[in-house]
Amino acid sequence: MRAINKLQISIGFLTLFAGLLLYLINRPSDIYFVSFIKGAENLHCWALPFPAGIGGALPSFLHVFAFSLLLGGLLACRKTGYLIICCAWLSTNVLFELGQRYPISFSELIPDWFEGIFILENMRSYFLNGAFDFLDLLASSVGAVAAFWVLVRTMQEGRGGK
Repeated sequence: MRAINKLQISIGFLTLFAGLLLYLINRPSDIYFVSFIKGAENLHCWALPFPAGIGGALPSFLHVFAFSLLLGGLLACRKTGYLIICCAWLSTNVLFELGQRYPISFSELIPDWFEGIFILENMRSYFLNGAFDFLDLLASSVGAVAAFWVLVRTMQEGRGGK
């Protein structure tokens, strides 16, 4: 069995941490994950100096990029495995974005037993209250390509090829 790739995992965790900081600084506290850290009161959030649209789409990039690196580093894959991982995270983000485009249809697919289960309890609200954005789809795609590139470039010796 191959060893995990600590560099890939480290880059993934650093990216995830950067995404957390982005949410804490730039998002209102009524967002699901942010509310646990900031509390229920709406603390001030700062607008970061990103060109219009990029700051809002950056979490989509970071999500695909970070989780692709984390999973790729843990599974010690070859290039084909990295491609599958990046495509799987991209597909996940695309499905969630499409869920915001067609909120009624997607929210009806969520089983009732999700209610009361941490993280899953917010899925219906995520679709019904979220905003579809083509820039999020683009950012997710760029995140998948960037993750694949980093995974291949940081591949440990002996993995090689396919």
